Amino acid sequence: MVKVALLVGVSEYQADLSPLPGALRDTAAMKRVLEQQGNFDQINVLENPAPLDFQEAAEIMFSGRK
Repeated sequence: MVKVALLVGVSEYQADLSPLPGALRDTAAMKRVLEQQGNFDQINVLENPAPLDFQEAAEIMFSGRK
């Protein structure tokens, strides 16, 4: 079984909401944990992706998987 992960960090929101810089640090930290302890075959990280970029990445990564 292939182990894959798609980590998405969103720190920027609409103009009336404050940014959350910790979200990107958390995503990077989670990637390190998965690399060191999770034995994952593939880890993709998206930072502040546009909705269509997220959708495309998810479709590509998880298409054909059970």
